[in-house]
Amino acid sequence: MKKQLLIIPFLLIIFSSVNINNAEAQDGFFSNAQTLQKGTFAIGLQPVMLTAQDDFMFIGRASYGIAHGLTGHIMAGIQDEETYVDAHFEKNIASEPESNLSVALLGGVYSYGDVGLKTGLNISKNFHPVSIYTGLNYQPLFASSRTINALLVPVGLDFHVKEGTLDLMVEGDIPVNDDAEYLEAVTFGARIYLN
Repeated sequence: MKKQLLIIPFLLIIFSSVNINNAEAQDGFFSNAQTLQKGTFAIGLQPVMLTAQDDFMFIGRASYGIAHGLTGHIMAGIQDEETYVDAHFEKNIASEPESNLSVALLGGVYSYGDVGLKTGLNISKNFHPVSIYTGLNYQPLFASSRTINALLVPVGLDFHVKEGTLDLMVEGDIPVNDDAEYLEAVTFGARIYLN
């Protein structure tokens, strides 16, 4: 496991050297609606292709199961000589197998030059070993000239490669309104559970 963790700084150095101009950032959901069990810690590696901008961003993530049904997330992304930083909570409001679907609410803040809020409703269905997820992601960005009210529909697959050890994800972020067009993205990556 220690060898796998050594790749993170190497990837961050490589992706920080990429020249990206005039870009905006976002990370989507990058997960089904299942929250982590209390005490579970996971890291994620998430390359993001911002398709409308023809740009690229790399995000490193960490998640921790704070309590039953509550997960905390922090992440940092490298793009355009700036750092994207996000911290949010995910609260489970329905969970499989007790319910037909898993549903979670998201809320937090992010910064990429300006400050924004991250809110969302994540809905998923598990078809072992794959979960399908979607929902609504509202990310207002309080830019200096105006508030950008981006509304997106993330649609993704969460592949449970090795249950409790490794998940692989692929996600498309579909803009719902004009303010969200710059956030249209395809993202993929891995979540590695460390305990």
